[in-house]
Amino acid sequence: MGLQGTIDTLPVTELVRWLAQSNATGILTFKQAAKTKRLTVEKGKVVNAASTDPREFFGQFLINFGMVTEDQLQKAFETQQETKVLIGKILVMTGMVSEEQVLRMLQLKIRETVLDVFLWDHGLFDFQDGLIPDDPSVVPISVALKVLYQEGVNRRKSHCEIRKSIPTNVCQFACLEDAMPKDIDPRSANGVMLEMAREGGSVADIILRFHSLDYPILRNLFDLVQKGWLSVIEIDGVDLAEDLEVPIVDESNAGAGPDLYLQATQQAIKTRDFEKAIAVLRQGLGEHPYDPDLCQALEMAEKGLTEKLKSETLGDDRVPFLMQENVLSSSRNWT
Repeated sequence: MGLQGTIDTLPVTELVRWLAQSNATGILTFKQAAKTKRLTVEKGKVVNAASTDPREFFGQFLINFGMVTEDQLQKAFETQQETKVLIGKILVMTGMVSEEQVLRMLQLKIRETVLDVFLWDHGLFDFQDGLIPDDPSVVPISVALKVLYQEGVNRRKSHCEIRKSIPTNVCQFACLEDAMPKDIDPRSANGVMLEMAREGGSVADIILRFHSLDYPILRNLFDLVQKGWLSVIEIDGVDLAEDLEVPIVDESNAGAGPDLYLQATQQAIKTRDFEKAIAVLRQGLGEHPYDPDLCQALEMAEKGLTEKLKSETLGDDRVPFLMQENVLSSSRNWT
């Protein structure tokens, strides 16, 4: 028996709790705009998690945690293309990482891929009960849905608290130098974030620098704010206490179709104001969550913002190489 629906009518928290209590087995898919996540669930445990988001690729986790370099991952990928041996085994066989490290990163990948969905307010879900992939996972890792449910509830609560201090990803910071320790390693995550804050980098800039999902960076920045090392400042005269969404629909044009949002998006993109374009499209998707034109436009606007941030803030030598694009990256395919 299949179950399909929308996240705004059946929140992720309730869906995961029901699947955990049912000790379910099957394939659970989430879709939001251009993102797709596919989870393999066996008897109430997630044994595999795949995603189209490059930030959730297994190789990116290894790079972010300093286990391999971009060059090492690229060479391993080239070897895989020639030998058809899976990436994880290549990395273990060449001594770059241990088997224990691979398994630990795969489990972390499952957790982060699933927990990120708990922060979604819109999107589609599809659970195919009893469906098992033709290539069952041989990797001895899993995460119980009951555990992910509790962690997801806590993450969503934490995210709401963070957003009270850091309302949007366009926020910038002032460094409170007198409050900082003098021995911060400039190569550490905190050191890099603080230096980018000094240079006027926004939350979006910092997320791009680390090629990370939003939440881990927001949590780290929130911690720096709580310590008194950073303070959130106004951006371009905008009061951060106000809602930064673009209110193009009000009582006078409520119920307007997607074309209104697409027209406003085109105007914003003409001036390379990708942040505004994204805000408009997100409001549009709030009214029309599954409109294909709005979804496609959001993907284009997000790519435009990424390229703009790259050209304005990052040198070529600081951009990690992504192994695949718009392809489901699965823990099943890395060992």
